[in-house]
Amino acid sequence: MKKSFYRITAAALMTTMLAASVVGCSKSSSGGSAATAGTETADPGKQTTGTADASGDLNPLTPPEGVQLKEDLAMGLKSKHTTIDTMEASNTQHNYMFRMVHDTLVHFNNTTNELEPQLATEWSTDDGGKTYIFKLRDGVKFHNGETLKASDVVFTFNRMQGTTSSNNLYTKLESVEAVDDMTVKIVLLKPNLDWPYMMTIPTTSILSEKAVTDDPTEGTGIGTGPWQIDSYEFGNYTKLVAFEDSWRGAPNAKTFTFRYIPEDSARLIALQNGEVDICMEPATIELGTIEDDPNLDLISYDGGSLSYFAFNTQKSPADNEDLRKAVAYGIDVDSIIAVAAEGRGKKATSFWGWNEYGFYDCGGYEYNPDKAKEYLAKAYPNGGATLDVTVSGAERKTIAEMVQSQLKEIGIAINIVELDSAGLSTSTTKGEHQSCIYGMGFNIFGDDARRILQPGSAVNKAHYDDPEVMELLDKAVAETDEAKRKEYYKEIQENVHEHVPYIPLYYADGFIGVKKGTGGIDIYPTFHHDYSKVFVPAN
Repeated sequence: MKKSFYRITAAALMTTMLAASVVGCSKSSSGGSAATAGTETADPGKQTTGTADASGDLNPLTPPEGVQLKEDLAMGLKSKHTTIDTMEASNTQHNYMFRMVHDTLVHFNNTTNELEPQLATEWSTDDGGKTYIFKLRDGVKFHNGETLKASDVVFTFNRMQGTTSSNNLYTKLESVEAVDDMTVKIVLLKPNLDWPYMMTIPTTSILSEKAVTDDPTEGTGIGTGPWQIDSYEFGNYTKLVAFEDSWRGAPNAKTFTFRYIPEDSARLIALQNGEVDICMEPATIELGTIEDDPNLDLISYDGGSLSYFAFNTQKSPADNEDLRKAVAYGIDVDSIIAVAAEGRGKKATSFWGWNEYGFYDCGGYEYNPDKAKEYLAKAYPNGGATLDVTVSGAERKTIAEMVQSQLKEIGIAINIVELDSAGLSTSTTKGEHQSCIYGMGFNIFGDDARRILQPGSAVNKAHYDDPEVMELLDKAVAETDEAKRKEYYKEIQENVHEHVPYIPLYYADGFIGVKKGTGGIDIYPTFHHDYSKVFVPAN
């Protein structure tokens, strides 16, 4: 049913480290500076957009002088929108839309690697990260004409309870209070030095209390961003129109339409013939075609999205740790990168983001068929091992087919189960799968790993439940001693490596196919880019 209504040089993020809860910035161990939980007062005004390469020839920050721009833009989506509610989805295609339509309290600048004000102009804590005070930006307008107030922030956080993607934040809250119309006090159950960083994620986007109260369904699409939702039809399109009164300034176009085109070849054809201006995640086998087309640009970047193999640890046969280890040592990741990713990826050696605070190199799992057979003999002394692997998409199907072939050599029969992206998400969240091949973009703060390790989280595709891991996460996020904090995160990664609920495969290089001269894209290593300031030359 149709509904209508009212960047980056990724290597730089390696320098980003969190520090203790003090005012200002402190030096990280790698020599870079890290914004802390202290007071921030700089105003971003025009937020920074990264470039795809050092020369700036691709994805320029601003439109070239004198170049006429297209007014109506379109993107070909690999996966469809299923909601306009920021608290009910946190994947790539939804975050594209959420970053354009909504704002968060805090913004992470991908170029400077620092936290910046967004809806909050400053924030502070003086008790080690348990209590935070946020001062709001004055005069910010929602798309329905309402002015942003502290009560909207309180309403937003209280609404998180029981939602698919934001409930994990709600469970950290002790209270949220409007001190006055422009000041919010957030008290956490436990100290959390990552809290300001967590306030940059689209699932924390601030909603209009009046809009959602008046219309609980459509009101969730009312934001303060430079784009507003005009109409949508799930499984077909979502159309945005420019919001001229945005505090961030007007966009560089009048309309922006997301078109659901799941087939890789069809998305590329749509880009080539001008039906769309941006092609989301082009297939690796088509990257050369884009590079060779004089009318197109291929923007590339170091991606922070990890492709991984997840075992449902609560369901047979994947609840058998020896079987999991047999699979881990029976997979040749290097050959998978060479074939499935066409060499455009980096082998993962730990189940953690390479750009995430606390990364520790566990060494990965060596390809060792003999060792794999030893573990398999423990799990299935009489043979007959079988395992279902659920996947979606051409690249991950290729991975599954290679895993199927490799594990056959050691005595494991793999059955590949194909679903569309929405079906895969639902099935794995419910725990209907035995194992799956999935992906996740890790954010820079260490506690982001909680999403994929916490029992009950929709992102925890392994349904892993280890009290030791949760205890270590709780200790780390409250620890002001950097050495101790890193040690906690190291122990978590060693735990996952030892018990194998997940097998990290590789960090995929990121690519965006665009019409030649396209720019203004704020690129995130997580693939969840911000297209708020995107522009496309008219000719």
